[in-house]
Amino acid sequence: MRIGLIGDLEGEVEAAVDCLRLLGERGDIDVACQLGDLRFGYGPDPEGYLDTIESLCAEYGIELLCITGNHENWDRLDALWADAQWQDEDGTLLPIAVRDHVTMLPRGFRWELGGRTFVALGSAPSVNRGLLTEGVDWWPTEVLREEHVQATIVGGHAEVMLTHDSPDQPYCTAPVADIMATNPMGWPDDVLAYADDGIQRVTRAVLGVRPRLLVHGHFHVSGEAEVRLPGADHDTTIWSLAARRDPGNVRVLDLDTLTDPAQNPTS
Repeated sequence: MRIGLIGDLEGEVEAAVDCLRLLGERGDIDVACQLGDLRFGYGPDPEGYLDTIESLCAEYGIELLCITGNHENWDRLDALWADAQWQDEDGTLLPIAVRDHVTMLPRGFRWELGGRTFVALGSAPSVNRGLLTEGVDWWPTEVLREEHVQATIVGGHAEVMLTHDSPDQPYCTAPVADIMATNPMGWPDDVLAYADDGIQRVTRAVLGVRPRLLVHGHFHVSGEAEVRLPGADHDTTIWSLAARRDPGNVRVLDLDTLTDPAQNPTS
């Protein structure tokens, strides 16, 4: 079984169409995972944006599973997850079906697919929050909270971990490490501290889960690394995905081998 992986779309309709069409025209993708910053509930026509995505998913028979990013309408997401319809009996949050083929996954959600175990852990701090307006395009609940980290760690190992944010060095790809080290956008110290809090939390979660494959977005750069996490008896492959329509925003994952068939033609 092969699934699609899509990085940040940032609310761009053309990027969503291109990515879904690229996967759909392969003919072997029934499930795709979008790694946050779909921009759910954003923009001048958020319902039309979702309708377009739904139309492409329906056309190609793709189920789109979206983890949460920082650039989502968290006011709407929080209200939806406060509804008993999207909670288990014990209060655990459930996936929200926002369209027939499009689902938003809560932080820490686990499932099985193609014989593999998955865990999703979205969210990240917005480094550009100083340019945003609370209640309009920024909400404080965007961040990964300690309760999400601990619940994910308690859940134990998962073979595939999907996050929005990246773990810290040395457990990240080289392009992400370069951004962390050089601060190319010149963000001020207080914003970097805000961002680093999220990085440290997702790092602890990754070290607790010890996945075989970690895939994330958020940094808008494509890269790949192989690391050995502390205490693990296996290596972990890390993919960072690019954003929008940039090369490296879409990858295919072969669940038998946990490799990209474009990189490993024998899979």
